[in-house]
Amino acid sequence: MATGTVHSNGIELFYETRGPEDGVPLIFVMGLSAQLVFWPEGLLDALANRGYRVIAFDNRDAGKSSYIRKPFKYGPMQAMLRYMVGARVHAPYTLDDLVADTFGLMDALGIERAHLVGASMGGMVVQLAAATHPGRVLSITSIMSSTNSQLLPPPKPAALKTLVAPRVKIETVDQYVAFGLDMMAKLGGTLDPGRDELENMFRRSWERGLNPRGVRNQFLAILATGNLTKRLKRVRCPAQVIHGGADPLIRPAGGKASARAIPGARLAILKGMGHDIPPTVQPRIADLIDANCQRVGEGETVVVGA
Repeated sequence: MATGTVHSNGIELFYETRGPEDGVPLIFVMGLSAQLVFWPEGLLDALANRGYRVIAFDNRDAGKSSYIRKPFKYGPMQAMLRYMVGARVHAPYTLDDLVADTFGLMDALGIERAHLVGASMGGMVVQLAAATHPGRVLSITSIMSSTNSQLLPPPKPAALKTLVAPRVKIETVDQYVAFGLDMMAKLGGTLDPGRDELENMFRRSWERGLNPRGVRNQFLAILATGNLTKRLKRVRCPAQVIHGGADPLIRPAGGKASARAIPGARLAILKGMGHDIPPTVQPRIADLIDANCQRVGEGETVVVGA
């Protein structure tokens, strides 16, 4: 594994890469408030072992990447109400900026085209990337995400509170781990969540640095971007949509909406999976990502360097 920091779109992004340097790039984009360590090691390693150059990075406002310091115009509940009625939501940035961050990372690493995988908010980012820059995206896999339409079923109340409820005071790593495990209990489905893996994930997040303000920034970015449906009609690369059948945060209807909006997209609903990637589904997700990547230009020579 190699790590580094690159200048991208006016900010600094921290990344990790594994697998062969000459492998076809497969870039992972994480979701709201989540650092790159939220990607399960087993999933990343499985794809690196299949010959991909696997790259994961911290989004702006997460982990070791740049934090954005701008004043808030209103709180998350007021922002959500404006979003639901179709009013403009002001935010420090939008998901289009996160798309630009991703391509800036690719530029810095000398990557012309790549496969993109995104989870939750990251799924929206990779969908937008394919819609707006088709020449740079080989394929996309969108996991537990949606079209961001206001007409989709809302999150279950307990899941929504994990995003917008007042935060408890956390002063130690053990308190943070306990908070994280409680949050994932509300977001998970009916499958074994893999407690040891989750505990390690939250301990690593604490050690790498937390940015509570960034959670609101990213949440506002999602609301400010609005409905993606019309833009997704322009996607032309292979697309795989994966969603948990028991997801309480972004309901399965969200994944189905993305699959309908993206021409030729394939949809996989994984029974019992919630808004998480538990150990038992990781091999299946790795297979789905790999199969979608293999749909690209059969017989074509893929250019992987700038």
